[in-house]
Amino acid sequence: MVDLFQLTAKFQALNNRETDVASFHTHVPWVAPEAYLNIIYRPARPEVLAEVSARIKMPPPLRDLLARYNGAILLSGSLSLFGAVPQGQLLGRSEPSLLPPYNIESENRSWPPPDRNRFLKVGGYGFDGSGVCIDREDLKVVVFRRKEREPHCSWQTIDEWLDSEIRRLSVLFDVSGRPLVDESKTLPSADAQA
Repeated sequence: MVDLFQLTAKFQALNNRETDVASFHTHVPWVAPEAYLNIIYRPARPEVLAEVSARIKMPPPLRDLLARYNGAILLSGSLSLFGAVPQGQLLGRSEPSLLPPYNIESENRSWPPPDRNRFLKVGGYGFDGSGVCIDREDLKVVVFRRKEREPHCSWQTIDEWLDSEIRRLSVLFDVSGRPLVDESKTLPSADAQA
């Protein structure tokens, strides 16, 4: 089982904070006054996860992951994992630390995967909006580049995707969270298959 806290532990504890919604690690005020390098959301409430899971036909590995971490915004938004949000929840934008994760249901409504019955969008890359999907048939994770219908790269499991991509992306930032390379380097290469 992937451990998001362990995978992001190399970064300095700069004004880390905890709320009822998420853990905020490594304050990066040069990005924005309230920005954090890594935001890891608390587990999804069981009743919300069950409802969302049923509505979108969520595969068990994803459901298990959201029961541990209900989404994440990692490495200044380079990589995101979507979460289960109660239907009709309003966004209270006046308090950024209480905002929910990206809503997996709305993200799937607004993004047309090649086959909606087969692929469920579970995350994305901030640089160009490439979508990360889990294949409901074989449970592999595939990345679709924006406006492309063929997979760009893939991993055997959702845990392998998160583990390998967080490790790869972490070396692109210094311990204070400053990027060391051009943002375009945050995208996985076509040979990133595990």
